[in-house]
Amino acid sequence: GVLEGKELVLGTLYGPNVHDMAFHRSVWCLLHSFADIPIILGGDFNAIADPSVDCSQSSAGWGSGGYVLPFCSTVLGLTDVWRVLNPGDRDYTHLSRAHNTLSRLDYIFISETLFPRVRSLEIAPIQISDHAWVELVLEMDENRGGIRLWRFPRDLYEDEAFRVYIKEQWDLYSQDNQAHADDPILFWEVAKAVLRGAVISYSA
Repeated sequence: GVLEGKELVLGTLYGPNVHDMAFHRSVWCLLHSFADIPIILGGDFNAIADPSVDCSQSSAGWGSGGYVLPFCSTVLGLTDVWRVLNPGDRDYTHLSRAHNTLSRLDYIFISETLFPRVRSLEIAPIQISDHAWVELVLEMDENRGGIRLWRFPRDLYEDEAFRVYIKEQWDLYSQDNQAHADDPILFWEVAKAVLRGAVISYSA
């Protein structure tokens, strides 16, 4: 793609939860072909960068994707944004209920040339899914304008009344749309629009 008139690679990766060397080689080759272009790469790597700080049990291994992370940092020169901003800190993006462990498996790597644009990177609470979402905010050229995307108001995460309200809205939506429940894609896409409207109404 193109960002502010310059080429940019924006990629997402889901690493297998089993050791798959063929997958890792294909990722290496693909990423290496873009080595001269700024990269933003995020996703569930199914890998632990440093077991001593990125897992609630320090005795854990590096995970099935452990080969990809060193390649991103040492060969491609990509930066693990959260770790650079939070050296030595602990925060986790995945909860394994089966093993009762927390770990940081979800990363956003960027090229070093993009790092001066970083405003923040946050790991959200693990709530509905067993993973937390990770949000990267970059500083853009304000003179270029563009479309402003809607963002979920962060203060609502700690609003107990909102949790009750949004659950009621979800229950109402589910009851009114049982006819579409057999089509999960349609059901969820419409739900997102309805719930976004509910959030905006609550915040108004």
